[in-house]
Amino acid sequence: MTTRHPHPHLGPHHFRSLLFIKASASPERIRSIAPGVTLILDLEDGVSVDRKSWQRQQLRRFFRLGLFRDRTVLLRINGPDQPEEMRRDLEACIHPDLDGILFPMVQSAEEVEQLAEQLGRKEAELSLPNGRIAVIPLIERPGAILALEEIARSSERIVGLVFGHVDYCVEMHAEMTEECYGEAQGKLLQVARALQLAAVSTLYLQLDDAPGFREHGARMKRRGFDGCLALTPSQAEAALGVFSPTLEELEHARRVVAAVEEQGNIAVLNGRMIGPPMLKKARRILAQHALQHREVA
Repeated sequence: MTTRHPHPHLGPHHFRSLLFIKASASPERIRSIAPGVTLILDLEDGVSVDRKSWQRQQLRRFFRLGLFRDRTVLLRINGPDQPEEMRRDLEACIHPDLDGILFPMVQSAEEVEQLAEQLGRKEAELSLPNGRIAVIPLIERPGAILALEEIARSSERIVGLVFGHVDYCVEMHAEMTEECYGEAQGKLLQVARALQLAAVSTLYLQLDDAPGFREHGARMKRRGFDGCLALTPSQAEAALGVFSPTLEELEHARRVVAAVEEQGNIAVLNGRMIGPPMLKKARRILAQHALQHREVA
C-alpha cells in the first residue's frame, strides 16, 4: 500500500458536477459549459467500437486547441475488460492539460496498480511530474464493491470514487432504482470518507425531469456526497448549485463559529447545544465556499 498525499490539481470542490462530453460537441459548446463543471471526455460506453479511433483524434485536436487549458478535465478510458482499447486510449490521449483518468469496470487493486504504472511511463515521456495525473475509479460492478477498500487504497493517485449504478444493477439482475443500488453506493461513501477521498453519486437518467434531478442531488448531498454525474449541461449547472453551500448554510456556519468563539467549545445556538463536531462541519462548509469563490474568481 502506498502513502497518499493530496493531489495538486483536484480537490472535493472539483467533484460537485461531472459532465460527460462527446467528441462531436463543438468547441463553442464546450466553452459555454459553466466553468465550475468538471468535464469527462468519454472514450468508453458512449462510443461505438468503429468510432473510437475518430474519438481519440478529436480529443487530441481539442487538446491541441487548448480547449481544456483552464478547465478541470477527466478522461474516461476503456476499462480492463477491453485491454487493447484501453492501451490505445492511454497512448493517444494523455496530455499535460488532462487532470485525471476515470477508470471504469475496475474490479481489483491490481488493475489500478497496472494503470498507475502505465500513467507513470506516459508522464515520463511527456516530461510531466510523476503522479501528475490522478485516478478516479468508477465503481460499477459487484466485484468492485467486494474489493472496494483495497481498490481505494491501491494508489496515491486516487483522489475520489464515483458510483455507476447502471452496469451494477445489470450485473446484479436488479431494477435500476435507488432501492436496489443504495446500499452499494452507501458503502462507496463510507470508504471515501474513511480515506478522505471525494465521493460522487451516480447518474439521474430521466433527462426531462429537472425537479427530480435537483431533489435526487439534494438527497445525495444530505447523505454526504460531494457531487454527482451529469448527462446534460443543464443537469451539470443544476448540480453546481445543489452541491454548493446555500446562503442559509453559510450563515448558519458563520453563527456556529461565532458562538463557539464567544462561548467556548460547548456553546448554545438558538437553544441547541453545539460542540466540536458542529464546529468542524461549519468550518468545512466555509472552506468549501472559499475554494469555490477562488475558483470562479
